Amino acid sequence: MKIKPLIQLREMISKALSGQTNLSKTFQSFFIEAMELFLTIPNRINFLQMGRFGRSSEQRFRMNFRKKFDWISFNRTLVQEGKPNRRAIAIDPSYICKSGKKTPGVGYFWSGCASAVKWGLELMGFALVDADAGTGVHLVAKQTFTDKVKGAVPYYLKHMDDHNTIIGIYLRTIHSLKDDLLKLSDCLVADAFFSKETFVTGAKALGFNVISRLRDDVRLKYLYTGPKTGKKGRPKKFTGPVDLKSLDKSVFVTTSLEDVILHSAVVWAVSLKREIKVVIADYIDSDKKTQSRKVFFSTDTGMNAIDIFDVYRTRFHIEFLYRDSKQFTGLCNCQSRDVKAMDFAFNMSLSTINVARQFGKEYDVDLSVSDVKMLLHNAAMVERIFSTFGKSPNLMKNNTDFKELLFYGLRAAV
Repeated sequence: MKIKPLIQLREMISKALSGQTNLSKTFQSFFIEAMELFLTIPNRINFLQMGRFGRSSEQRFRMNFRKKFDWISFNRTLVQEGKPNRRAIAIDPSYICKSGKKTPGVGYFWSGCASAVKWGLELMGFALVDADAGTGVHLVAKQTFTDKVKGAVPYYLKHMDDHNTIIGIYLRTIHSLKDDLLKLSDCLVADAFFSKETFVTGAKALGFNVISRLRDDVRLKYLYTGPKTGKKGRPKKFTGPVDLKSLDKSVFVTTSLEDVILHSAVVWAVSLKREIKVVIADYIDSDKKTQSRKVFFSTDTGMNAIDIFDVYRTRFHIEFLYRDSKQFTGLCNCQSRDVKAMDFAFNMSLSTINVARQFGKEYDVDLSVSDVKMLLHNAAMVERIFSTFGKSPNLMKNNTDFKELLFYGLRAAV
């Protein structure tokens, strides 16, 4: 007996796989079953649990999780078309809790939730964010390995004194995915940690522009645009420092939005050692007396101020991908010590969130990832009951009682 929500889910995954011609039918059936289990298993998601809840053996999941898979090609089929100048590749590292000392890549990494350095693993995630749609779609995630790399220094790291720093490691990860990412967008958006000269220069060498946020006490200088003096020596380049509390209205252009006032100009960033398009935001909040100005920037000096601000705000959707995958699809549950298996499990967990959000749009009610997982779990239980007892009433019709059974426990059904 086949239940409609499960049929819809399997067809959606199969359609996303159709763009990859080098996949065998056995791998496709495994992939569909694995992704279905990530959305139906109610507790920890690991190989043992998948063998218990699935139709295949535990060994099949262990073997196939070591296979190579093009996650960017799979996930880009779930991306809706949007304006190129309003889309960007969001990058963000995420801490993964892990005990023990034998897992490859384990070490001390920064945990944003704990605001401390903790023992475990780290993922560098890549997501395509769309400022118009207000969405973020996971593309791929790569584990961070802190092993020092010796040999010739790559061209995009030659500006660094030590290319084995964490910034150098992140740039090497971006370089390994550069060709696929540039097909989607040539703009990287990241949080304030990445507003460093070493990262920005390396990203520019790889062909990317960078959008990020600067420190509140950042040093900026006005550019001199007047005539040449004709005197000997270096031409005049700056006219003075930028006072963030008192902006030069003849240089900065002001744009008013519903909840914020933006001041933008092309200036010199001392810390980044380059010209940037800076956007200074004054938030309109009647409940607060004062609020410090936030300073955003783009290395693309021709970019619109509103686009810079909106793209950076949309960056936070990559955080929601991590949150949902840790809560609902077992991002921290993988117990394998095989590097390939861990990579597959991490990306399967994050990609399943993409599918869950797309699946939630199939219904008239607004379904969260939690609701989608509860709905599919109920559908899997109903399918297992009827397949076990051999009865198959016509449940594909609009049966109110059956719908209540599927929607049992969903917030949207309350």
